[in-house]
Amino acid sequence: MATTSTRPRAEPPQLQPLAQRLKAWRACRPRGQRIPDELWKAAADLARVHGLSRTAAALKLSYYDLKRRLVAGRVQRRRSVTPAPFVEVAPPALAPGLGERGTVELVQASGARLTLRLPSASASDLLALVHLFLRHRS
Repeated sequence: MATTSTRPRAEPPQLQPLAQRLKAWRACRPRGQRIPDELWKAAADLARVHGLSRTAAALKLSYYDLKRRLVAGRVQRRRSVTPAPFVEVAPPALAPGLGERGTVELVQASGARLTLRLPSASASDLLALVHLFLRHRS
């Protein structure tokens, strides 16, 4: 049967420099002054590596304030994805009386979609368009 220890785990040595900076800042700050953003950013960076709870406890910071900073940092790092523009390609001229022979529709994982309705296109014509579509990365 496994036993659990009630002793607190030793904090990682990588947290010590920031803990000292926060201690020095707290000692000389005017009452009511907020923690500088550079210290919050450093704390959030350490929390990504060592865990939120352990970092907040070691640095004597509010768990929820650190969590909010950590989540806000992740949201800001997301890349905005712009939708691909719609491009319509005119089909080749058809001989009179020919109906629509086939439709090919391709969908990429990104959501990009290519629909080809070419009644008299050869396989090589379609293959060239499909290669072009699959090669393009949005």
